[in-house]
Amino acid sequence: MRHLPLVAVATCAALVFGTTVHAQQPAPPPAPLPEYGPTVTLEQAMKAANAALAEAKKLNVVEAITIVDNAGRLVYFLKMDDLRQLGVDLSQGKARTSAFSKLPSKAYEDRVTSGGAGLTVLSFGVTAAAGGLPIMMNGKMIGAIGVGGGPTGVIDTQVAQAGLDALK
Repeated sequence: MRHLPLVAVATCAALVFGTTVHAQQPAPPPAPLPEYGPTVTLEQAMKAANAALAEAKKLNVVEAITIVDNAGRLVYFLKMDDLRQLGVDLSQGKARTSAFSKLPSKAYEDRVTSGGAGLTVLSFGVTAAAGGLPIMMNGKMIGAIGVGGGPTGVIDTQVAQAGLDALK
């Protein structure tokens, strides 16, 4: 009986010191944001917007399509008939958000959805809704496309992506 406490202490020490501790590895740093390149041209903007328009017609959705330069200034705009004003405002806001941040506007939708500190982006005039995408050329951002008015952000993003695909 006198050895029982000694055995218990030795067993606990063996468990504590003999167990390998696996610390959680830190998350890898985010990929660096792309550099700005030369601004999108009117010809590129028209090509992207018309391809996005064709995709919207194929999907039978009414959309507004906005192309902006790196600074978020309007380069080209299309509005389908019977679109609500909200779609116009959303498409322009999504395009500007992507231009300012060099990220898809969906990134901000996700931040707002998570709540807490993610809500602070709303105070900066960010349009936190899917459908805005940066326009990349040769690894550099030359502008952004924003699409608004569709039934979901997923549809808006699909239409915007069709515009980007036309520039490849």
